[in-house]
Amino acid sequence: MKIDVTKISGYESMTAEEKLKALEEYSIPEPDYSGYVRKEVFDKTASEAAEWKRKHNALLSEEEQAKIAREEELTNLRNSVAQMTREKQIAQYKAEYIAMGYSEQLAAKSAEAAADGDTATVFANQKAFLEAHDQALKAGLLQNTPTPPGGTGGSKVWTKASIMEVKDPRERQRLISEHIDLFMN
Repeated sequence: MKIDVTKISGYESMTAEEKLKALEEYSIPEPDYSGYVRKEVFDKTASEAAEWKRKHNALLSEEEQAKIAREEELTNLRNSVAQMTREKQIAQYKAEYIAMGYSEQLAAKSAEAAADGDTATVFANQKAFLEAHDQALKAGLLQNTPTPPGGTGGSKVWTKASIMEVKDPRERQRLISEHIDLFMN
């Protein structure tokens, strides 16, 4: 056991001989074991309880033993059903979240939180999903945005041959109508 030298006043400023004398005079208070049971007493009591339980079970009739066994089995079955029901519910929620576009990991976290009734986590995950979805949507829209026509720098000069090479018939027709003067010869 370590001695708490902070309880000895002026310990830091003492010489080695004074520290030795102070430590020799220091008394450690006896610990309070009033709420504890000695190990030997506990072990003896536990052995006696096990012995009494064994004797009690031996005295029970077969019918009472069967009843106790049925109750234990019923409790185990109820716990299993509750666990399976929870797992099924989580799987259903996860499938619904994935169908909405959630990532696999976020769907799993959200489904478990929903099954546990943790609405704060469900809403936080929904917010994260919506933010990611909005970013992906904006990126997709920007990527598919066509280059605006016109302007002096970098605008394409259309010729009759280049217009006729355009694969999309609607686009080709639009270009023909815009550049009809090329086709009037």
